[in-house]
Amino acid sequence: MTPDQDGIAEPERRLKPRARQLWLAAHRWLGLSVGLLFVLLGLTGSLLVFDHAIDEWLNPDLLLSQAEGADRSIEEVVAAAEDAHPGNAPAGAVTAPRIETGVWTVWFVGGDEKEPEFTAVHVDRRSGEVTGQRVWGEYLMTWVYRLHFQLFAGEFGGALVGVAGVFVIASLLSGIYLWWPLWKNGWRAAFAVRRGRRLIYDLHKSVGIFSAALLLAITFTGVYLEFPNVFHGAASWISKTTESPSDLRSAAPRAGASISPDEALEIAARRFPNARFDHLHPPEGDAGVYEVAFRQPDEVQRSFGRTQVYVDRYTGEVVAVRAPEDFTAADAFFAWQFPLHNGEAFGLVGRWVVFFVGLTPAGLYVTGFLLWRRKRLSKRRRRRRRVPNAGADSAAAGPPFPSDGSLRAEPNVAPR
Repeated sequence: MTPDQDGIAEPERRLKPRARQLWLAAHRWLGLSVGLLFVLLGLTGSLLVFDHAIDEWLNPDLLLSQAEGADRSIEEVVAAAEDAHPGNAPAGAVTAPRIETGVWTVWFVGGDEKEPEFTAVHVDRRSGEVTGQRVWGEYLMTWVYRLHFQLFAGEFGGALVGVAGVFVIASLLSGIYLWWPLWKNGWRAAFAVRRGRRLIYDLHKSVGIFSAALLLAITFTGVYLEFPNVFHGAASWISKTTESPSDLRSAAPRAGASISPDEALEIAARRFPNARFDHLHPPEGDAGVYEVAFRQPDEVQRSFGRTQVYVDRYTGEVVAVRAPEDFTAADAFFAWQFPLHNGEAFGLVGRWVVFFVGLTPAGLYVTGFLLWRRKRLSKRRRRRRRVPNAGADSAAAGPPFPSDGSLRAEPNVAPR
């Protein structure tokens, strides 16, 4: 079996010529165009797999606790954050430390509905001192996130990323289609990487097919994250979807009778004693309720708790619960999308797998570009060879009449 001038093995020619050329053209031009954006999304995505760890490494004084002793109460943490925050708005959410040496993060919402501003005030879990504050979107890892998710272009950029994801899926599927005849010819043709002129093609083929399933899963989940409403609307035809309860209200306000956030956490934890506390939303207004979120051991998402317990701020009564075990099929499907996208659904191993898979679009783009360039140069050389050959044939045939203008007695016959 020998490759042709493009480095493509003979078994691939078994596809119907016209169909194969169409698929090859689609694969080539989708790769050369959308592929460059795919490289950017892959590289930034690999960084975001470990965004919190990188952020803590870059900002240890802000995000890691240096103190020793017992943890401070949530009430103390919120009070310290509200004193440090320059605005008058109350805390909107409290996020528990991510790791043993982490800090509390208290969130404040500012700006307006069109352009909200989220300020994070970080509080040492043991000393209760504020380590600093910053606005989401104004530090490195959030820049990477905005580039990955919206290309720094807001909703339009997000839509562009989503549409590009659809074309990337088409490119991946076309690559699988073009590879399939090799598999039919044997594992060596399908997976071998050989030296010489075939090396670039074999690398492109092998890296592509080995990463195709994971790239399809990551790209599909990325498209979902850009267009969740589209998927929710489509899923409603198949399975019922549920949302977090809204318009929950506490009992009639009682002067000075509101329970503390620590008491709300204690009450909510009785419902899920084996779950890990994740975050808490204080009541909004006099009639608001506490929302206490946990992550149960069997939850697929490890970076965000999806078990929610709503507690009356005056009576301490649990007024609503939403937990993964009550999810519908559609709810469960949607809950899997982000953990699949960043690999956390399969723990640390899953994250590392997604990290390395995120690097493969760069390799595929480089090898694909080199194959396209080689093909382009090969065509140019063939065209150049045709021009002098045509001139030589004309000279060998000679003019129809002698150059001196006289007629020949016999016809001029071109040599064979």
